[in-house]
Amino acid sequence: MIGLLRHLAPMGSIAVLTLLAVLPWGLPAEDRFFLPLLPVIAIHYWALRHDAVIPEWFVFLAGLVLDTLTNGPLGYWSLIYLIAYSVAVISAPLASRGQGVRMALFAVALLIVAGAAWVISSIYFLEAVDWRPYLTGAAFAGVGALLIVPILHALNVADGERANPSLVRGR
Repeated sequence: MIGLLRHLAPMGSIAVLTLLAVLPWGLPAEDRFFLPLLPVIAIHYWALRHDAVIPEWFVFLAGLVLDTLTNGPLGYWSLIYLIAYSVAVISAPLASRGQGVRMALFAVALLIVAGAAWVISSIYFLEAVDWRPYLTGAAFAGVGALLIVPILHALNVADGERANPSLVRGR
């Protein structure tokens, strides 16, 4: 049962956040950019902890679903999500240094992802697009992570902290 949950929780959380990003929330257009960054939170969280659990094809598929349901250019969010996944996998060896380092890694990852999204959008439109929505979206996604990460942590059944239900040290 735990083995099944170990695989379903990461993919399920990414899928739910992708679908939440597609919903019409009634936000102004300039404030909506953080919604597609919500799956980046889960992608980064799970790739930092259990990179083998999230297959690359699923990260690509989440972006493709977002592109399809929002009528965006096909492959745009797939590429962005794969960049977020790559940044997390590359920085995973540093994640064992504590919570503060993981938070800093996430902040850097958000900036890299927002910067990559801006560059790719600028190339797509053949002109430099406004960078402010991308930076604001990254900031809102960082705030959203404060709400989402505790939920992801609760879903993390493969975490070693839960392996000792009797609360005895050294076991």
